Amino acid sequence: MDLEKFDMKPWRIGIAILIVLAIVGIVAFALTWRSEIPAVAEDAQPDVERTLASKGYALAQLGNCASCHTAKDGKPYAGGLAMPTPFGTIYSTNITSDRDTGIGTWSEEAFARAMRKGIDREGGHLYPAFPYNHFTKASDDDIHALYTFLRSVPAVRNDVSSNDLTFPFNIRPLIAGWNFLFLDTDQLEPVSDQSEQWNRGRYLVEGLTHCGACHTPRNIMGAEKSSEKYQGAMIDNWYAPPLSGDAARNWQADQLDNYLATGFNQDHGAAAGPMAETAVNLSQAPPSDVEAIAVYIASLNDGKGQRLTPIDNQDIDVSASAHDLWVGSCAKCHESTAEVGPSKALPLSFSGAVRQSSPANAVRTIVNGIDAYRDMGGAYMPGFADILSNDEVAELAQYIRRRYSNEAEWSELEDVISTARSSAKGKE
Repeated sequence: MDLEKFDMKPWRIGIAILIVLAIVGIVAFALTWRSEIPAVAEDAQPDVERTLASKGYALAQLGNCASCHTAKDGKPYAGGLAMPTPFGTIYSTNITSDRDTGIGTWSEEAFARAMRKGIDREGGHLYPAFPYNHFTKASDDDIHALYTFLRSVPAVRNDVSSNDLTFPFNIRPLIAGWNFLFLDTDQLEPVSDQSEQWNRGRYLVEGLTHCGACHTPRNIMGAEKSSEKYQGAMIDNWYAPPLSGDAARNWQADQLDNYLATGFNQDHGAAAGPMAETAVNLSQAPPSDVEAIAVYIASLNDGKGQRLTPIDNQDIDVSASAHDLWVGSCAKCHESTAEVGPSKALPLSFSGAVRQSSPANAVRTIVNGIDAYRDMGGAYMPGFADILSNDEVAELAQYIRRRYSNEAEWSELEDVISTARSSAKGKE
């Protein structure tokens, strides 16, 4: 073979490379480009039907919309809440009817596309911190109701801060690749051998209430690990415990229903952190939907969980200082085995936070307390951030863990306590 015939001039190699790059660019553009949907004219706003808007409000409560789209001390749904992620900070968007900074120019078609495909009205990719990978399961009727409700929310002008993401995660078109790998747009089909209530619960849990967004671990790309669905995960430095598996077997449907609707169950304790906000929202949702959610989640463990029996290892060998901390800080409310009082201070062997593998929830409750339900007559507890040192918090947490559970002592408490204390000072 005469190899000289196959020699290529440098300029030919350059042209070949340019052609390849052009093809790659065209393919990438085709994969990432989405068209803009025309804005709704200012004089063509839809009339808001009260009954439909009420249904949309209930769906918004189920989906925790206000919790994410309302900044601290901000107007409801006006956005601006900072959401830390491993890739940087994302600020939630304004979803009021303001035309300049909200979604006042969005048609229902644009809203549905954002909910199901993560694409905004202008054709830009939304980051999956907005859980469209769950909302894609929402029905046309529910999306219509949600859209109707949000059109009824008074317009609030709020220029939300720009996201602060590291390179290359600040390049939105890359989300097209994420969607290609992880976005499942299939609708849920009813399971024929399950009840209507169970199917309703499944529809809500997998869709609008997006439970997996908090209770499922994520991979290095920020996508939920399908192989570890509902196995528990850290969220906002709180631990969202497993909803299935051995760690969740003690939950029964009636207990879950009570806990979700009120933020408290006498056999398991009080919701705190992000779950407290969820419970407050669910308290405004239709009771039948909350019960359906509980029935479905309980079914992940066959709904046959065994009720807990009290644990009190009073004979444990502990230091006098640990016992004194318990007596001075906790015993008055938590040592009694009688009915819980107004603060809902139950015996701690029933507390999910005490039994969990992560110390995050127990430590943050000791440091920050629980205050989410005080104005509703629900569970509350003072925080001890200004009273106890880090060493004392650690000593008290380990005392509670050893006395009121049969689980191994927690490890690496120092970082968890530092994080909890930063939160108590408003730094998180």
